Parts: sequence; C-alpha cells; structure tokens
Amino acid sequence: MSEQVPETPVPRLRPAPLHKAVQDEIRRFILRERLQAGDPLKPEAELARLFGVSRNSVREAVKALESTGVLETRRGSGVYVRDFSFTPLLEHLPYGLMREPQALNDLIGLRKTLESALIGDAIAALSDTNAAALRELLATMRQRARDGADLSDPDRAFHQLLFADLGNTMLLQLFDLFWQAYHQATLSVPHRDPMLIVHDHAAIVEAVLAKDVDAARESVRAHYVGIEERIRQELDHLAKKR
Repeated sequence: MSEQVPETPVPRLRPAPLHKAVQDEIRRFILRERLQAGDPLKPEAELARLFGVSRNSVREAVKALESTGVLETRRGSGVYVRDFSFTPLLEHLPYGLMREPQALNDLIGLRKTLESALIGDAIAALSDTNAAALRELLATMRQRARDGADLSDPDRAFHQLLFADLGNTMLLQLFDLFWQAYHQATLSVPHRDPMLIVHDHAAIVEAVLAKDVDAARESVRAHYVGIEERIRQELDHLAKKR
C-alpha cells in the first residue's frame, strides 16, 4: 500500500484593493475606447456606474493615475488622457538614488551602456546642421569653463543634441530623465574640473565628426568612467565620516 503524500495547501490569493482594480479598469477603458492624449475621460459618475463602484473609488483611482502620468485634471474642464512622459518617475528617482548610493552608480553605468551602444547609429544619422551645432555647443562649454561658469545647461543640451537625429523621442526623454535625476541626486557632490569635462566632450565631438565609431564609443565610455570615479570618491568620503 503506497503512502499518501499530503497535498500542499494552495495559498489563497488576496484580491487587489478596490482602488487598484479601478485603476486597471480605467486603463483598460482607455485602451478599449482608443482614447488619445488630450481626449477627455468620461465623468466620474458615469465611470462609477460603468464599473459598478462608488464615485469615491473612481476619484481615488483617478488621483493615483494622475500621479503616474496617465491622466491629468484640468480645473473646470474635467479629466483628460495624458501623453506618455517619464516626468512622474523623475519626482521619485532622485530620492531613491540619494537613499541607495549603489543605485546612482548603476544609473551612470546604464547611461554609459546606452550611449556607447547607440553612438554608431547617432553618427550615421547626424545631420550637417546638428554637427555644426555640436561644434558651437563645445565652444560654449569651453568658454564657460574658462569663465568659471556652470556647465550643467550646455552638458544637458550636448547629450540631447548628440542623439537628436535618431528621431526617437522616447529615447531622448529617457536620457533627459537620467540627466536630471543624476544632477538632482548629486547636488552635494563636488563637481569635476570643468576643463576635464570640456576635454571629455571635445574627444566625443572630434570622433563623431570624423565618423570614427570606435573612437567615439571609447570617448563616451571614458567620459562616464570619469563620472563614476567622482561618485566613487564621494561615496568613500561619506563612508569614512560615518
């Protein structure tokens, strides 16, 4: 007689909170009705009847979807579908990076990987207009470095311009998200020597304009290695103070 093996109890699934379920229903409704950015959502009372829930549950779900960038409320007009944006993520990302120092290194590593991987495509797509604009931007950075001025704005513009001709709006938004999150999270970290920053960007421009993909890729990597070293030194300094 074979010994019976006791059945493993199946864990009971907990139902999602109602406001979460309503969020999912609203997302499905937007997709089903093929609503586009700028289209109005049905009034709160109508959605409540449609989903069989209270108006308060709909209101909570709408607020949550506003915080994640799916919807927006226009005063006196109603609730509308928003265009896709990484902006809501930016509100939380710098805080997370400051709380978890390793995450900041990971972010820099991700930027380095993406930019070095795409630089060949960027070179192939680069227009004469943006090639000239890169030269002008580099000259601006060099002059600002000599004047002791902040390089943040031209640095931000440089990385946008470098990949602009790829025509990938989401990619540019993602790069800009990385840039903003990094700079907000490192406000207390001493900046690198401005002329070193200019040197890094000059090496990238020289290789890009020469259409030397290997040299451009190496210049991008070297630029981010310098940033990684700066962050590493600051983290070591903070660790010693604890």
